[in-house]
Parts: sequence; structure tokens; C-alpha cells
Amino acid sequence: MPAYDAFDRYVADHLAAWTGELAEFCAIPSEATDPAALEAAADWVAARYRRLGHGTTVDLVTNRGDPPLVVAEIGSGRTVVALQHYDVQPASPWHLWTTPPYQPDVRDGRLYARGACDNKGELMARIWGLEAYLATVGELPCRVRFLTQGQEEGGGDSFPRLLAMRPGSLEGDAALSEGGGLDVEGRPVVFAGVRGMVTVELVCRTIAYDAHSSLANLLPSAPIRMVQALSTFWDAEGVPAIEGLKAQVRPPTSAQLAVLESAPAGALEAELMPEFKVDRFVAGRTGQAAVRALALDPTVNVQGLWSGYTGPGGNTITPAEAHARVDIRLVPDMDPETTVATLRRHLERHGFGDLEVVENDDRYRAWWTTPDHPLIQASARASEAATGKRAVLQVSAAGTEPMWDVAAAHELPMSTIGATDPDIRVHAPDESYSLDNAATAARMFGRFLDEFAALD
Repeated sequence: MPAYDAFDRYVADHLAAWTGELAEFCAIPSEATDPAALEAAADWVAARYRRLGHGTTVDLVTNRGDPPLVVAEIGSGRTVVALQHYDVQPASPWHLWTTPPYQPDVRDGRLYARGACDNKGELMARIWGLEAYLATVGELPCRVRFLTQGQEEGGGDSFPRLLAMRPGSLEGDAALSEGGGLDVEGRPVVFAGVRGMVTVELVCRTIAYDAHSSLANLLPSAPIRMVQALSTFWDAEGVPAIEGLKAQVRPPTSAQLAVLESAPAGALEAELMPEFKVDRFVAGRTGQAAVRALALDPTVNVQGLWSGYTGPGGNTITPAEAHARVDIRLVPDMDPETTVATLRRHLERHGFGDLEVVENDDRYRAWWTTPDHPLIQASARASEAATGKRAVLQVSAAGTEPMWDVAAAHELPMSTIGATDPDIRVHAPDESYSLDNAATAARMFGRFLDEFAALD
């Protein structure tokens, strides 16, 4: 492995300038509802890839107005495919932001903006790592292919459709998800997988139209019936209770169990309870029970629930219609279609077969790699070298990315590498990214290139 002194100095010397370009990137309001902003973000990141030089190729894949897929490739030899995205979560409610979400602001060493971390900051840290490597070490020891999409946060099916137009872009030796993190002790966390997800909207209709609430003793209420249906999805402790939900779940391997058993005691409690101001997890889970639930179990979650009148004052009605949006996080080998069918059967068994189940394109399968895979070990070594702290391995990230779409065709192992921290407030107002951690992520990625290239 090369010495990284010059590499690290380059990162430190360029961080101020890089912060400016990240702010420029984050000023683009690339939400799903703004096609012009999505195209502007795609063009911006494509231009930034081209500035790497050294034979970098950049291809914008477009189709029928879909947000462009930016395919950028640099280097030669063993290939790692890095999944990224330039779209962002909606910034609303804007009034909860300390400063406007698309007017990036640096405070106390953190850049605040929508997308500052997820995923613009994480993407830029990898680009900065490449730039520093090329400037101080030399030509890359491997090939890096970025697949940077614009429909990660808004949902939809354009990504696999655009990938099908460039099937060669999935060829490689390994895949990286969009980022990686540090725990509350500053230890790098390396995830060996991501969960999948399927989302449905439930619609309940009980009467022909909204009625005067004086008739509530006689006319069935849609929101009451919706709440009654939803209450069957969990037991009294809040644990998912949909019959057959876990029938497809793949048993954990011995390597995965070993990783779970080695998790730092109380780490989840220390990270999540103060952040969310709770003193108890669902079902009273603590220690290993909490670790296993987060890693191995599917979730059933209500994203939103709406019905009737919600404006100022009052409106004395018995609502005719109610809606709920439910997402289910999937683990291997759960299939989205089978999971939705299981949900339908559950509703029918409990007497709620009249509820309409509306499916959408927001569906992904989980993709996991065994934690003892050499790729995971390479990510751990690179992370440890950049931070000076022992890496913590995890079976899976709690969230979802379309890694199945990227990795399944060629059975690529996947990993994470990066340096976000528990204070990023991802998907929330005042999202931010520590600039020191961004520099750490760049240093990690430079070291990862050599670790990955040296794998047998």
C-alpha cells in the first residue's frame, strides 16, 4: 500500500474549496416534483465527474422524461460499482429549518442543507477521494463505475428501466452502496447489506359521501374502520403480527450471528434513545434483542394516515373515506409481490377484505453479503486506517437502497464505506454533514481503492 501523507494533506488543503462546491450542488432543489431541478443536478454531477480527467467517461442515460442516470467510469482492472443518487427528500416543512434548506449554511463545522449528507455529501466525498488519489498517488489501481440516479427518494421504476438500457454498467467485481457511517463513539460502521421495501396505500370507503356526525351511531366511519384494520397488523407490544409475513425470511448464517453477537453492548440504546427522546424501544427490546430485531426482522410501518377534515376549526362529519400508507421493510428472501399478497390475505382473514390495497412502484428486494467476505474486510481495513478506530461490522443497514437492481445480475458482493454520524438528521429538517467527517470519508475511499485492488 502507498504512503498516504501527501494524500491526506491534499484532502485537508482542498476541504474549504470542496465545501463551496458541495454548497453549490446542494443549492439545486432536486426533489421528485421538480423535473427541471433533477436535470440540473444530473448535469452538475456529470460535469463534476468529467473534471476528474484521466480518461473519465460520462454517459447520461435518458428515457421518456425519466430523471437521467449518470454513468461515470474511471480507471481499469478490477471494477467496483458505486451506487449514488442526486435527488433529495422533500424539504418540507420549511419552517422547521434553522436556515432555508436550499441556501446551504456552514455552522460549527457542519454544512446544513437538504441533501448535505444524503446523498450529495456522501457522493462528493468519494469524488474528492478520487481527485486526491489521482493528484498525489497516481493512476487508480482499479476501475470505479458510478451509477448516479435521480429517483432514489421519490420512488418509481425508472432506475431498473435505465439500467436495462446499459446492461454492461452492471458488470464488475463488487458494489458499494451510497455511503457509510460512524457510530456514537466515532467507530466506522461497515454494513454488509441493505433491506428491501414495499409500499402500499390502503383505502377504506364505508358510506356514499361524508355524513353529518349526528348520524355516527348508525353510519360506519371510514377512519374508525381503517384504524381497526391497522390494529391487526401488530401485537399489543407493537411487534408485526401479519400472518405469514416471515415465512420467506432466510435464516441467518453463522457469520451473521457472530457479527450480531459481537455488537457493542448498549450501542443502539446510546445512539437512538437520546436522539429520539425515548426511554424504551418497541416491545422493551434491549441489547442483543434490539440488535437482532434491527438486523434480521421485517418491519411494518405507517407512513401516513389521513381522513376527513383537518383544517382549522371543525367540521362535524362522519368521513366516508380513509387512507393509510404502509411500508414494509424486507429482508432476504422476502419478495415484494408475495409480501403484498400476504398482506391482502391478512386483511381478508380479519374481516377487512373490503379495503382496497393500492400498489405502486416503490418496491425493492434486500441484498446481503456475508460479513466475512473479503470485500467487507477490505472496507473495514480502509475505514480503520482512516479513523484509527476498530470498525464495527453490521449484517445490514436498517434502510433501503436498490442494491438488488445493481448487484443481483452478476451476484456482486456489496459493502458500505463512509463517515456520516448520528447528528446528520437524514430526511429531516436541518439535515447536515460534518465537514471533518466528509474529509474522513474521502480518506477512507482513497485507501479502499488500494484494499479493493489487492483482493484475490
